[in-house]
Amino acid sequence: MHIEKEKIRVTIMMDRFRIAGDMSRYPGSRLLDLFNLKEATFIAFTEVEIYGIADGKLLRKTPFVALNRNAIHFFYPVDTEHQEKT
Repeated sequence: MHIEKEKIRVTIMMDRFRIAGDMSRYPGSRLLDLFNLKEATFIAFTEVEIYGIADGKLLRKTPFVALNRNAIHFFYPVDTEHQEKT
């Protein structure tokens, strides 16, 4: 059974990096719910761009990265009006 998910573009701030990437969530769930899952030490992101904090320079593009949720300082959705369904 396939449950349709929503793709959400977010910006994540860490110690040395600003990361832009897509998260998937189930319809009706909140972004915060994905970060509060106690079983999930790592959170998956797709279509990722990694920037240096010091100079804002693009360091790498990659189709996937998993981030340790304890290393994330804060995050926010980039554009909530134009989200895709996958």
